[in-house]
Amino acid sequence: MKTWLWCGALFFARAACGAEADVEVFKHPAAGHVLLETVLSEPSKNLVHSQVLQGRFAHRKFLSEIQKPLTASGEFTFARELGVYWHTQQPFDSVFILTPRGLVQRDEGAETLRLSADDQPAVRVIANIFLALFTLDLTTLDVAFELFGVKQGERWTIGLKPKSGAVASVFSQATVSGAAEVEQIVLTDKHGDRTVIDLQAVVPTSAPASAAVRALFKR
Repeated sequence: MKTWLWCGALFFARAACGAEADVEVFKHPAAGHVLLETVLSEPSKNLVHSQVLQGRFAHRKFLSEIQKPLTASGEFTFARELGVYWHTQQPFDSVFILTPRGLVQRDEGAETLRLSADDQPAVRVIANIFLALFTLDLTTLDVAFELFGVKQGERWTIGLKPKSGAVASVFSQATVSGAAEVEQIVLTDKHGDRTVIDLQAVVPTSAPASAAVRALFKR
């Protein structure tokens, strides 16, 4: 169970310069509705109408026992009500689809993992959390996390610390940062290892998901 939870967590994640921001943000606790009215007032307005977000990602995983980070890159599609389609293109081809109904992973075109939220209720919990990150759904996140937030100019950072042991087994804390949209998310586990993902060239769309986007989620 822990293995696939960690795979799901790899979706969302600031590197060396982010460490100081991580420390600073956790000095500023705030309720979700307060963050929406202050730190996240502008980005939340932009994202509330977005039905689809598409862009590229650069992923780095920093492990204490390895000098250089493990890296990967690819493209992603987030569709409200559908989920996240995560396509790693380098250094290998892998597709990870996370929806409220469950998750599917395909490596080099062959299905290697499939989990149903009906059989594994924790899948639905993790899916709801990560889907909420894309749209800064603080109502959902406030239930599962202690929240923190700071803002400097147009840039903002929010911090999350899990309230439950189940989520804490995936990561001990997370930071999400950006300007108009979510740009970076950092996940830190209890051992101090960090997962860092930069979301790049993100294009929001207010129209409902097209047939081409919906086709990505057919399983």
